Amino acid sequence: MEQMPGVFVSVDGPSGIGVSTTVRALGELLRTRGVPMHLTSEPSETDIGVLASARVDVETSGPALACLFAADRYQRLQVEIRPRLAAGEVVVSDRYVPTGLVTQRLDDVELDFLQAINALADPPDLAVILTADPAKIAERLQRSGVRNRYHRRPDISARENILYKDASEAFASAGVQVLRLETSHYPPDILASMICTRIEALRARRDAPGESGRTPLMSGP
Repeated sequence: MEQMPGVFVSVDGPSGIGVSTTVRALGELLRTRGVPMHLTSEPSETDIGVLASARVDVETSGPALACLFAADRYQRLQVEIRPRLAAGEVVVSDRYVPTGLVTQRLDDVELDFLQAINALADPPDLAVILTADPAKIAERLQRSGVRNRYHRRPDISARENILYKDASEAFASAGVQVLRLETSHYPPDILASMICTRIEALRARRDAPGESGRTPLMSGP
């Protein structure tokens, strides 16, 4: 039997919106349907990812943090994501470049700089952006507790909502298929089902003759 092509899916959204919960639900659904899959997340647990995480709450410049997270992203692409895709698996990333285009903007790093350092990152076949009313996200974040310095900002939910909208528009402009899902309307299992429907369509399309390989995600300034 000929191997089905791999599909790369990223899931991003504001802090506290339920990205990891949705990814776990999606992974379970893919597993029950017998789809070869692999879940990954960033920052990774490698030395680069651990260093990037450790520098969030200590004095580190925004550009330096952005470069650390981008380095972790490129390493994860090389040693984990690309081999899994080549093996025909569906790879689902709990956060990817969209988060990279948002988090350091909270440190006033320019979007052009963030796009430039992520310009050679492989584009996902589907970029899922979770959204919700900022007040509801703030309530969820308060219940889950502060995890890093960004969460102490009173405007974090509203600001991230705006920045993720910018990121989704940047991805769409680069030709990436973007799926925006309102989490207030659906529980994680329904969100997972909606994403899975898109994945199945992408697998079928990528199996069609004439499909080209991946190209760099976006150009720099």
